[in-house]
Amino acid sequence: MQETDLNLTFEIVNTINAIPKDDWKNLFPREVIEGYGYHKTLEESNLKEFSLFYLTAKRANNLIAIIPFFTMDFSITTLIQGPLHKLIFFIRKLFKRFLMVRMIFIGSPTAEELYIATSRNEDRMKIISKAFDKLYEFSRIKKIKTISIYNLAKKDGELSKHLIAAGFVPMENFPTTRFEIKAKSFEEYIASLGSSTRKDVRRKLRKSSGAVRLETEITDCVDGAIDEIYKLYMNNFNDSDIHFEILTPDFFLKICRNMPNSAKYFITRHEGKIVAFNLCFIENGICIDKFIGLDYNFALKYHTYYTTFCHNIDWCIKNNVRFYQPGQGDYDAKIRLGASLIPLFIYIKSFNPLLNFLMKPIVKLIEPKKFDSVLSDLTKYKNLRIEK
Repeated sequence: MQETDLNLTFEIVNTINAIPKDDWKNLFPREVIEGYGYHKTLEESNLKEFSLFYLTAKRANNLIAIIPFFTMDFSITTLIQGPLHKLIFFIRKLFKRFLMVRMIFIGSPTAEELYIATSRNEDRMKIISKAFDKLYEFSRIKKIKTISIYNLAKKDGELSKHLIAAGFVPMENFPTTRFEIKAKSFEEYIASLGSSTRKDVRRKLRKSSGAVRLETEITDCVDGAIDEIYKLYMNNFNDSDIHFEILTPDFFLKICRNMPNSAKYFITRHEGKIVAFNLCFIENGICIDKFIGLDYNFALKYHTYYTTFCHNIDWCIKNNVRFYQPGQGDYDAKIRLGASLIPLFIYIKSFNPLLNFLMKPIVKLIEPKKFDSVLSDLTKYKNLRIEK
């Protein structure tokens, strides 16, 4: 599927193998860790929920833009928690596609935020605007009536203004979290916490270390432990009310091969048994704690969540990692431990004019913060920092 405007050509491809790796690296900013290898892993992992695509732009045969996007049957329940969430699932037993919408998402599934690459020599917004025309055409061909921009951060205000002018409706998504590590030692980090949090963390660490001996190794190969790893991942998946994707064992096997020197497993064992893992992406002074798995029976008794978190913070300090990003969810614990919030937004547009007109009041009803007790009232966190 191609369209040419003078010497500007757009193409939609359904495999990252159609994009030279060096071109990808040249276009995307250096700080984007979830890059070529990450998308290659998603593509090779047989994920059932998504169909992955890349819109590329070339000028005179030179690649000047890459826009990852995907299509899926999106459930509105992903954004809703509590009693309403349960009611919708009850109704869905009778009407299977109740509040299910076939959508295009501009962005990447599970990525920390929206990443769109354009050449520094090009007018970014002009290229994006023309690319969106291509995506609208793709939507009509695929008979998809709703398009969304996924996890746009506040720092891309120019794109936000363009989207609103184009009829997109903004909705605040679950924020992600980030620790800026300024401490020179783990003790200095602990001392920086509020009094009650400091005492609570020290108590939990003493209880854990006094009762069990935990050992953590860092590795990029889990071939012999994939069954244990995946079981712990599914524990965390099933414990969460927020489901956007379900990863496969292939993802956990292939991620380190496709992201060499960046993807690392922090595996915590007790008497040889894996009781927790963190899959982290580490590059350029940033550690993204991407996926976590816990043995919940063990974790509830010995506070594994806190012991692994403290281990990771200590490791970051010792390895000169400035930012530790443990993602969305568990906001109360993360804020008390010193995390700042990074607001993220979803922009939605329906090609049905009436439905798009009604979209604004609808999204106000289903904004995630309305269903999260922490996000709905952040006033009790006196030292909370919300990043711009």
